[in-house]
Amino acid sequence: MPTGGIDNRGLGLKGIVIVITTSIACSAAAVAVYDLFFAQKIVAVDLASSIASQKEEYTAGKITAAQLVENIEGLLRRMEKRKGNEVLILEEAVAGDIRHHSLRNDEGGEEE
Repeated sequence: MPTGGIDNRGLGLKGIVIVITTSIACSAAAVAVYDLFFAQKIVAVDLASSIASQKEEYTAGKITAAQLVENIEGLLRRMEKRKGNEVLILEEAVAGDIRHHSLRNDEGGEEE
């Protein structure tokens, strides 16, 4: 005799599959959101070669002193334009396979 409309048969195979699928989907979404927004990302910056190339262009007479100052300020602005979870370190201090970030005007953004 049914009591109060409650099904006493348990979850059954269909219910177990739904629970496992939902759990996997929620776990994958949580890990993806954490990795995208919260996990620290180390990005190597080749500041030395960027400054050296600016110096070479200035000494060769390709750019003026005002352009040199503007280019260096542009380098600093590009370093500040990073995601909140990115940590910038100098490329010389890096050992291993990490993402690189170019600061030059002629190269568009990031290198892999």
